[in-house]
Amino acid sequence: MNQEEALRTDVHQALDAIAGPTPELLPAIAPRLRPASRRRPLSAIGQVAAVLGIGLIVGGIVFATHRARVAPATVTTAPTAPIVAGPGANIAWVTSQQSSNNAYTGDIVTGIDPTGHVVGRINAKDETRSPDGSHLYALTDQGVDVFSAVDGHKEQTIRLSPFSFGVQTPSADGRYLAVAGDSTLQLVDLVAGRSIASIDVASAAQGTPVIVGAHAEHVYLVGKTITRFAFDGSRLRVEQQTTSHMLACDGLVAGGSNSAGGLSFRVLGDSRTLVAFCPMNGAVDWVDLVRLTQTHEVLVPQRNPFWVTPVFSSDGNTLYLYEGGTGELHVIDLIHQAIARSTKVASADANPLAWLRSLLVTEAYAGAIDRTAALSPDGNWLYAIGDFGGPAGVSLVHLPDLGVRGRWIPDASLNSVWVSADGRTIYLLENGDHFRVLRTDGSQVAKLILPASTFGFIVPTTP
Repeated sequence: MNQEEALRTDVHQALDAIAGPTPELLPAIAPRLRPASRRRPLSAIGQVAAVLGIGLIVGGIVFATHRARVAPATVTTAPTAPIVAGPGANIAWVTSQQSSNNAYTGDIVTGIDPTGHVVGRINAKDETRSPDGSHLYALTDQGVDVFSAVDGHKEQTIRLSPFSFGVQTPSADGRYLAVAGDSTLQLVDLVAGRSIASIDVASAAQGTPVIVGAHAEHVYLVGKTITRFAFDGSRLRVEQQTTSHMLACDGLVAGGSNSAGGLSFRVLGDSRTLVAFCPMNGAVDWVDLVRLTQTHEVLVPQRNPFWVTPVFSSDGNTLYLYEGGTGELHVIDLIHQAIARSTKVASADANPLAWLRSLLVTEAYAGAIDRTAALSPDGNWLYAIGDFGGPAGVSLVHLPDLGVRGRWIPDASLNSVWVSADGRTIYLLENGDHFRVLRTDGSQVAKLILPASTFGFIVPTTP
């Protein structure tokens, strides 16, 4: 047991003496990881923790004052080759939540190009972006609205059977879109612009994530159980369903636009292996979609279930797990099914009270996780930002050797990052609805203010 773990134990023992056994947090956390249309900040801290904190500050300072020193950046992270993508793929689309009487009513979605100019705005809700970045899809009561990522103009509305709440996922080739909502699974042909199949799925829980297999030959609903549907070109039918729970989160974590856009699961290149990350306990699970069985699991250490951003490499062979509150980075080899490497990108700033609070309190954002890491398209760079009290600015991680090559804008308080499809522009969402556009040498192109309650990026979605 290390010193931090010992201190954590002492804290909980002190609380146990006052109020009985400290409740386990993970069972309560699990329901908050179910898919939700938007996050709802939930945070609390007990008064007793503040009293005990005074006596524990001295012991905590040893850890809290430790900080990784990173030299100013003099390095360029320009990609070695351009990445081919669809029209508008280099434009960032950012959501700003709208509400009435504290209830979510939709988003203002703003498109910003690499020069920092606003190219368009969309009023929509429950948005997803195509794998090539060229289109945005928004669910409505009647179907799916399709928008151009170039300027945000609506291209078409695809009519579906009515539903009150749905979860949508495109196929990896961008041809199909599956929508699960109100106990109905519907398959859309995006090229033809129409729904081509529908089936009742009364046993599926509302909000269960959906995956479209290669060529849409199969569609999967992945919740507490996994149901595989066969598609023969005209209709869907149930082909197989599991009877037991296989995944740590009892399904796939999809969340809102920030985490759904950067999905926490991926079907590997063999078209039969599903890899899913569960923030609840740090589990990475491998599932055989042909046999519908779990084949492997790796547990990744973490401090807080809501701090870890999952980012897959473009080839789908590697998963990067970055914890914005601590700076921990783990590299998961998805082919060899193991933690390949780990490093500490940076440490949190010296704030003993905040550090003590992190031992006792779980910051929860229902259904969504801040996107604190983004990968350059060529796979050479990871742009990592601090959040939840982590280090400010952007840390530049050179992935071939996991070396930290510098830090940009070290005084900026950020919460989300995204990289353009060609890798030449880094977009940053700053706390307070400020937005920055940077070049690959760290120089700033533009800074602007977005509508209130800006939430996150709608990034290309690859299942």
